[in-house]
Amino acid sequence: MGIHIGAVVTYEEGYEELAYDYLIGRAFDNRIGGFMIAEVARLLKAARKKLPFSLYVVNAVQEEIGLRGAEMIARRIKPNVAIITDVTHDTTTPMMNKVMDGETACGKGPSLTYGPAVHNKLLDVVQATAAKNKIPTQCHAVSRSTGTDTDSFAYANDGCPSVLISIPLRYMHTTVEMLHKDDIENTIKLMYETLLTLSPKTNLSYF
Repeated sequence: MGIHIGAVVTYEEGYEELAYDYLIGRAFDNRIGGFMIAEVARLLKAARKKLPFSLYVVNAVQEEIGLRGAEMIARRIKPNVAIITDVTHDTTTPMMNKVMDGETACGKGPSLTYGPAVHNKLLDVVQATAAKNKIPTQCHAVSRSTGTDTDSFAYANDGCPSVLISIPLRYMHTTVEMLHKDDIENTIKLMYETLLTLSPKTNLSYF
């Protein structure tokens, strides 16, 4: 049958639409991130926006086993600013602990992270952009690493102002991961509007 030790096997491709604007499928973590950044690039081109800086749209590999793709990208590009998107746990999922992990839920908007790898001034820009464009957001705090590519970008080279915009996900790392359509649309919109807000004159200095 062509099956041998070391043969690669995966679950069937695709996803399903459920009631109340939910989507369910495998590997939304982090295929949805790849879709969202591609959609941001498409919207910029469709609107013929000319940004006053070079924009790299990249989809990193091997995040789950050591942030290796992001580390290579950060070293190669040497960005001045990094906007990272990933999934985060919907803590209303059964067996999740809201006391330990905070309260984040699907359908209530992208989640913005506070933590050592997140640049507070850049986060302020994102939050102000969300408020201006009436994009709902949630907040999440971490005491150490974010567990995402943010950590590689933030500490690369001489340091890179980085921010993490996450989308809530239920049943992470299963074949039935679940997202809400509104969160996808709002995360795309937030990244798009943030890019239009940033310029070489944006002051990210703490001093």
